[in-house]
Amino acid sequence: MKIVVVGLGGVGGVVGGNLASDPGPNSVVFWCRGETLRAISEHGIRVLSDGGDISAVPALATHDAREVLAAVGTGGTGAPDVIIFAVKGYQLEQAASEVRELVGARTVIIPLLNGVGASDAIQAIIPQACVLGGCVYVSAHSEGPGVVRQVGSAQRVFFGAREGAKKPPVPLADVETALRRGRLDVILTDKIDVEVWSKFAFLSPFAGVTTLFGRTIGSVLADGSQLALAREMIGEVAALARAKGVALPGDIEDVVMEKARSFPPATKTSMQIDRECGAPIEIDTLIKYVADESAVFGLSTPAYDRVYSGLIA
Repeated sequence: MKIVVVGLGGVGGVVGGNLASDPGPNSVVFWCRGETLRAISEHGIRVLSDGGDISAVPALATHDAREVLAAVGTGGTGAPDVIIFAVKGYQLEQAASEVRELVGARTVIIPLLNGVGASDAIQAIIPQACVLGGCVYVSAHSEGPGVVRQVGSAQRVFFGAREGAKKPPVPLADVETALRRGRLDVILTDKIDVEVWSKFAFLSPFAGVTTLFGRTIGSVLADGSQLALAREMIGEVAALARAKGVALPGDIEDVVMEKARSFPPATKTSMQIDRECGAPIEIDTLIKYVADESAVFGLSTPAYDRVYSGLIA
């Protein structure tokens, strides 16, 4: 399959690096620009981790749609089989607009962004596309153009068809097989909406609290008041999910706590790292979204309101 990875930061670097380091019959394309494109074109991508570093060179690194369409995959030239979005939420609209012309009749799109609204946002920009649901568990960040640092060993990808969305034009089991390269643990699920919201119920509260207080996940778990705030946020996001008809498990708070404890104590959330580096943060995607959407359903969000006010202060 011809697989295009859009965005080569932390998540895109880990996913793309694994796919390109062990491509098998796939043709792996990196969609990037600027210093990242120059670095990868010259040296490939490096993923640094305690479990062993990865160095990989994609079949093509480009920011030119004509080059992607001309690149040869297992099905010849033309539209890619899979497009994986791994950009920040505030970059999604531009990225989707840029790659819109790459989408063919048999292309499937898998968003691996933070948040829960990426699939709908892409579908609005590329209405003809088959946009799946997706999420990833990995802690990684960019250390410079073409260099990504992964913390811990988790790199699990979930994807699947969304409830009520377009029927996939290809067997998704074939996509799952194509993506199971390198160290990636890729899982096709028929409950992707639950998986995406379950991850959000973990990421959103812990991103908010770690960023607000400048603490690691382990430090938050060990601090009574900060942990209590995170638990309140989990309750608020779970209430929103259920109001939207997403059947989260009844013990979602316990599930989230178990996920949090599975990360090394020194793990920082991506939003926290972005704030510390002076980069834009995904406050709208991860925090404001919950408060705004909850208001539509008449739900109050005092914990989210507190965190949002603190982050914009």
